[in-house]
Amino acid sequence: MIGLALRLLAREWRAGEIRVVLLAVALAVASLTAVRYFADRVEQALGKEANTLLAADLALVSDHPIDAAFAREAAARGLRVSHTTTFLSMALAGDNNLLTGIKAVEPGYPLRGTLQVAPDLFAADAPTRALPPAGEVWVDTRLASGLRVKPGDSVEVGAARFRIAAILTFEGERGGNFMALAPRLLLNADDLARTDLIQPGSRVVYRLLLAGEAGQVSAFQDWAKPKLGRGEQLEDVRDARPELRQVLDRAQRYLGLAALLTVLLAAAATQLALRRYVQRHFDQFALLRCFGATQRRLFGLYLLQLGILGLISGMLGSLLGWLAQAGMVHLLGDAIRLDLPPPSLLPPSLGVATGLLLVLAFSLPALLRLARVPALRVLRRDLGPAHVGAVL
Repeated sequence: MIGLALRLLAREWRAGEIRVVLLAVALAVASLTAVRYFADRVEQALGKEANTLLAADLALVSDHPIDAAFAREAAARGLRVSHTTTFLSMALAGDNNLLTGIKAVEPGYPLRGTLQVAPDLFAADAPTRALPPAGEVWVDTRLASGLRVKPGDSVEVGAARFRIAAILTFEGERGGNFMALAPRLLLNADDLARTDLIQPGSRVVYRLLLAGEAGQVSAFQDWAKPKLGRGEQLEDVRDARPELRQVLDRAQRYLGLAALLTVLLAAAATQLALRRYVQRHFDQFALLRCFGATQRRLFGLYLLQLGILGLISGMLGSLLGWLAQAGMVHLLGDAIRLDLPPPSLLPPSLGVATGLLLVLAFSLPALLRLARVPALRVLRRDLGPAHVGAVL
């Protein structure tokens, strides 16, 4: 029966309705799967690199200096600890100046992942576990280009002058606040007081980074939550890159609504095309009944044709969706700053299921009416009113 269904489907291709259904359903599936492909890849990347993006397993974030009791308790529980201090200020080099995100770090930073530095602008970089020594800083490419400096030159930060030791090419813990938009300057925490930049009213983000076994981290998290004060919060790997997760959630909702509208339009086109398709087959169905074919066999034959059409539409739409998300990744690659893994099998499975469901669901009322066509249709043209269940 499959061979016969394929031959009939190939013959129907020239009639036109099948092509309309294929195109409409494929576009609907493509709009759905493009969103799902992209979201799936980003979610996988975030899950894979969450610790690196947070630079730890857990972070206590505060807008004021963090009570030392938290660090003592974490160390007593066997967790590794590191502090960072981040704020915005001007960096100056000669006549050039640039608003810069300055981060002071302690030895051991980052607790998860590594930094990458290069000896010069646009030179090959390499991962490192070291940090800028006292009196030296690392700057990223944007800051070096903006200030027109290179390793070996000096840069002024507040009341202190530092020598640029290297170019910072990668820093996993970038965050999603206003400081992430500015160029980065990394300095040793021992040099922070020399800058004389942190004053009453300064907008500073303090982080206590923690890393260790999952059970230790969870236990510390449970201990610390009731003790958090104003302006303090805990961030775990699920909160890594919150700006990317928020944008992803909003994009999924927005694009999901657009995809839903596409599906509704495709459903309408599918319904109209399949209605005409079925009406053309009333006489053929009645004639085959006269030749001895059973109603059940004929219904199964037509249902199999449309099922094959739904599978083909779903696969074609999934392919188009993959191409669309590849274009999205290419356009947004610099903004995402993630090494996106290949998508899982969930998006194409969703696409094939959607294509099959769209075709079968909207063809079923017409097929049920077709199945009730009597053999006398060959002699009589009346079919009677449509069944009430067709509306549902």
